[in-house]
Amino acid sequence: MVQEKLLNKKDQEKLKQQQHQLEEYASYLEKSEDDLRAFRHDYKNILNSLKVSAQEGNVQEVIQKLDKYTETNLNSKALLKYKDLNHIYVKSIKSIIIPKLTELYNLDIPYNFECRNNIRNLPDHVDELDLVRIIGITFDNAIEESKALIAEKHDIRSAEVQIMVYSDDPDEFEFEIRNKIQNKNISTSQIQQRGFTTKKDHKGLGLANIKEIESKYPDMSISYTIQDGWFDFYMTIDTEDGEEDE
Repeated sequence: MVQEKLLNKKDQEKLKQQQHQLEEYASYLEKSEDDLRAFRHDYKNILNSLKVSAQEGNVQEVIQKLDKYTETNLNSKALLKYKDLNHIYVKSIKSIIIPKLTELYNLDIPYNFECRNNIRNLPDHVDELDLVRIIGITFDNAIEESKALIAEKHDIRSAEVQIMVYSDDPDEFEFEIRNKIQNKNISTSQIQQRGFTTKKDHKGLGLANIKEIESKYPDMSISYTIQDGWFDFYMTIDTEDGEEDE
């Protein structure tokens, strides 16, 4: 009974945190819309003002004004915080990505998220929760490695995470996450073994769990690459190819 209450309390705290992150995302969208609307409104006036300076030969003054306006009115980092996330309409996928991007942003870890086309559906036979687990594990690994890299190098720029989500067909889904790494000598076969980890006090189950999930789906393909100081995780699901092979 006590355990149930503790679990409920833990679940409630998690829900509150997720709700806060979703509210933050909604607030971000509203602010971005307002910022862009205000910028469009002032755009002609700004150009006219700069045009006069340019015609008078004050090129340096034009550059200085542009720099000052950009610094004052456009917080580019904040505007890029959830860039492209509006293209993902699958709630379960969006809900796992929002807190991970928030964490990267709050930790000042340089990152780029890309999703260029609208994703409204996932392949029918794939359990959404399996994809949520895969995305969550790989994000967590990238964040932990980035934190360790920054601690080692004492330089925030030593870390970087790049994320891509893509689908142009309901039967297809692609997810890729790349991050800079400390140890370039780890083999891709090692990291998939249950219990292997380079993290202190860590059980090393993440990528082994992903391997088990992959085994459930014949049309899911996952590759790991370590090259030039980067670790690359790439997953693709292509139901049509699987059907043709049969």
